[in-house]
Amino acid sequence: MSATESAPPGGELAIGIDLGGTGTRLVALDGFGDTVAQLVVPTPADLPGDAAVAFLAERVGSLAGPAAVRSIGIGASGPIDAEGIIRNPDTLPAFTGVDLAGPLGAAFDAPVAVDNDAVTAAIGEAAVGAGRPFRSVLMLTLGTGVGVAPLIDGEPVRGADGVHPEAGHLSLSGRNAPCYCGRTACLEQVGSRTALQRSASALLSRPSGGQQDIVAVYDRALAGDQSATAMFDDYGSGIGDGLLDLLTVHRSACVILGGSAATYYPAFGAALRARLSEVTTYVAPPPVRVSELGDLGGALGAAILGSRRPDRSSWLSLGRAR
Repeated sequence: MSATESAPPGGELAIGIDLGGTGTRLVALDGFGDTVAQLVVPTPADLPGDAAVAFLAERVGSLAGPAAVRSIGIGASGPIDAEGIIRNPDTLPAFTGVDLAGPLGAAFDAPVAVDNDAVTAAIGEAAVGAGRPFRSVLMLTLGTGVGVAPLIDGEPVRGADGVHPEAGHLSLSGRNAPCYCGRTACLEQVGSRTALQRSASALLSRPSGGQQDIVAVYDRALAGDQSATAMFDDYGSGIGDGLLDLLTVHRSACVILGGSAATYYPAFGAALRARLSEVTTYVAPPPVRVSELGDLGGALGAAILGSRRPDRSSWLSLGRAR
């Protein structure tokens, strides 16, 4: 089904929204857990008043068409507070401080859940993706920023205050990568797609300033170019540094990499795994897998999250082959 088609008539749908700093992805799942419609649109950076709710309501209505909306789940780049309000003026300024759940729930007469986008990506992978064989997973989304979400038995690990920890801003030593979070170097400024794009553009004599710069350097690395290989090795080692601390704390059985930068794992995976193998005193390196659900993983996980009943079960029939 094309990215702009609405769902076929009949039945009830679980809508999932992945609200990212650059793009917003929506999916509609039927009661069998099958994707019946999807939509990808740019994320607006500036919207007046209640326009943020109207922006999402219009897209949900377009996606669902004549079908009833049974639930809505939203994954957004955090922080997300305990009430489900986005507090991220740096990458989601148009949606920060806005009550999305209340008005959307009223508009569609459906429950709405809002959570961190790394959590929704992890839920999707654990349910129907790369994390299915494992009781615990540690998800890293490498996109505009870096999202981190450990799950145990499909449930996210929260902070003591009930809020999802922003572990993408874990401090890294020995690097100069200042962040808006206040640290002189953090995982987000080393391991995000944004950081990779910055490095790739700096390496090229005629950079475009866009994601195609990563592709150009990636092709060079696969062809054996030493400077391109060194750039991806440095990128993989930086992610590995952050993972070492995260795994020491969480001891997860599997690491899953998602987000657009995970596409380039063939070029940086060896360096990442080598870094993990250097420290085995406290935990053995777990398998590292790339997302099976791709760019729509966060939206799929959001749909699953939104469909959950109070007992944490879901009305969706999950686990079917996609």
